[in-house]
Amino acid sequence: MKKIIFSLMFVTIGLVFMNFTTVEEVESKSSPVPVTIEIPDNVQEIIDNSCFGCHNSDSKNTKGKKKLQFDNLNDLKTHKVIGKLTDVAETVVEHDMPPKKFLTKYPDRALSAEQVEIVSKWASDTAKSLAGE
Repeated sequence: MKKIIFSLMFVTIGLVFMNFTTVEEVESKSSPVPVTIEIPDNVQEIIDNSCFGCHNSDSKNTKGKKKLQFDNLNDLKTHKVIGKLTDVAETVVEHDMPPKKFLTKYPDRALSAEQVEIVSKWASDTAKSLAGE
């Protein structure tokens, strides 16, 4: 009887250790995969002028910082980067960014039609490329 009890304990302990090993393997597979986002100079110039002031990790604009941080894009998982870039393309085309309230103070930061096209095309093309399309 003692042999059966010890055998069952041994099997139970073995299963517990196997379970913990499996969890660690799953967690390591879900860790962020580094993504390198290439921002051409013409796009970077537009971002620096009209976007980066609010959308960076050092910004005092907590709402803008929470939505998007251009300086941390490469730290995100690929699917999150795709989502962020898709949002950038849509938001710029819809003229929701830069916000009207911001533009009343800084009208020189408004995006021209050409700049909207440049940023939206870059964001869309990069998102599609990352998605494998």
